[in-house]
Amino acid sequence: MKQNKSVIDKLRDDSSETTQYRRQIAGLAALGLLDFSLISLFQLGYIRKLPDIPGKYFDTEKVNSSEDAVILGIPDGVISLGAYTATMALATASSRFTKQSRVLDVALGGVLLAQAAGAAQYLVNMTFVQKRACIYCLAGAAINFAALSPLRKLLRRRD
Repeated sequence: MKQNKSVIDKLRDDSSETTQYRRQIAGLAALGLLDFSLISLFQLGYIRKLPDIPGKYFDTEKVNSSEDAVILGIPDGVISLGAYTATMALATASSRFTKQSRVLDVALGGVLLAQAAGAAQYLVNMTFVQKRACIYCLAGAAINFAALSPLRKLLRRRD
């Protein structure tokens, strides 16, 4: 008797090009979750000190404790965690619900573009306003920009 594949088995076995792009995006989001979990725990006071790169330009504490690191009264690390979680959920849903995948991919693109725009704005702020950098924030920005490549390919190609 043939067993029906579970949702997870179907996702894991899907070798389509679009699913590969969504996996790349989800993998980058997972890295972002790790990175911004550390920032969030620092901002919430659970972690008192994060390791930093020596030198006069790196000051993770200053950058992540500044007023610029608060959006609508919430530490930006926590907001970034929500965006990365939404990214993973949309990437998964797009692969799962093929009829709605185009709409979900566009929503995914909106989240990724917002993350990249936020990263660019914060890089400018660190460089010209705070005159200090946070290695965790730089890693997050790199993750956000890296996700734009598979997103572009995803939105151009349809299986």
